[in-house]
Amino acid sequence: MTTSTIFARASGGGRAGVAVFRISGPLAASALSSLAGKIGQPRYAQRATFRARSGDTIDDGLTLWFPGPASFTGEDVVELHIHGSPAVELMLSAELQALGCEPAGPGAFTMRAFSNGKFDLTQAEGLADLLEAETALQHKQAMQHYSGALRERADSWRASLIEAMAMLEASVDFPDEEGVPGEIANGAQSVVQRIITDLADVLAGASRAQKLAEGVTVAIVGPPNAGKSSLFNEIINEERAIVSDEAGTTRDVVSATIELSGHRVTILDTAGIRTDGTTLIEEEGIKRATAAAERADLRLLCSPAASAVPAWLDSLKRTGDIALRTRADEGGHAEADQMLFAINQPKVLKALLGTISERLDGIAAPGLAPSDRHVALISEALQWLDKFEQAALLAPEAGSEALRLASRALEALTGRIATDDVLDDIFSSFCIGK
Repeated sequence: MTTSTIFARASGGGRAGVAVFRISGPLAASALSSLAGKIGQPRYAQRATFRARSGDTIDDGLTLWFPGPASFTGEDVVELHIHGSPAVELMLSAELQALGCEPAGPGAFTMRAFSNGKFDLTQAEGLADLLEAETALQHKQAMQHYSGALRERADSWRASLIEAMAMLEASVDFPDEEGVPGEIANGAQSVVQRIITDLADVLAGASRAQKLAEGVTVAIVGPPNAGKSSLFNEIINEERAIVSDEAGTTRDVVSATIELSGHRVTILDTAGIRTDGTTLIEEEGIKRATAAAERADLRLLCSPAASAVPAWLDSLKRTGDIALRTRADEGGHAEADQMLFAINQPKVLKALLGTISERLDGIAAPGLAPSDRHVALISEALQWLDKFEQAALLAPEAGSEALRLASRALEALTGRIATDDVLDDIFSSFCIGK
């Protein structure tokens, strides 16, 4: 049972107009009374002058009092809204420690909320993803988890497994009734098959959900003087890469991160790849360009419209990649499976970005299993359910055991059962103050 009282700055660090300090634990009310001279009405912001026990004024600000269990952590919680001054922060922190409060570590408040049943482990992970979300689609996926979408599905699967186990137990109770055990077992099989289909559907979208959370990479690849750097600058709408007619201008991989149709996209401008007349420095640039192209989720394969497509570039193409004929303003044409791109033509750029967005939607999309932990536990449950039919043929008790183990994996998914290592790994990813 938690007996300590913790505190931390819950707003961003550094100087600011307003900083928010959060206090949680049994000493929260007495700390508030000591600092502000009163506790105040629950869940109402009230102005107060914060003073040290010596009588020195620390600051003038607002207080909010949330008596447990109706609070974020489920404990007594206090929020102090002060001026975002380093001096004020230091004085307030020193006074809170003198009053018996302890500085909070990363994720300490969220860990207490989880421990007190305010939300389950998947919602805690959703909150962590929400704090890290940079794009509209990342926000959508994080809110889906924070609102309990995966927990609700897991609870529903678990309830159905308990129903199926009850059916198997009933078949044991009526061994001599003609046809009854078989009918009951078939009913259990139908329930299990439905869950297997649901779990498989979730796993099918897992890789796209994970890619959405971490962001996608698009590499611009091609021979020297193929307009790659000009294309890079147009896509990011910034003059980041040097553009020159001299071959080998780009020696290293240049990157920029943008939001495109809700996706977090890292665009890579790579060195021109050629097989003859290279210097040692250019060879290193080509090596890095090739490695970046291999790792990228999507490649824009560029070749000048007036020249033949290099054989190595054509062989590099993967399903979903976009082939471009660049420098179209200098003449030439595109093949049937290529786009013709002329620099500084807004309509062409818009069409290209639209095509990139469509391809990215197939690579990254919101889903219910955006982490390796989710995938591992759902896969474990699915494996036990796949073994159920064979086990049930041997004996109802063997089938029940397979269902119990599948249910246990779902309990680990929501955190009903969880090791300290798993909890430490999840909550340590939070910032201090959350």
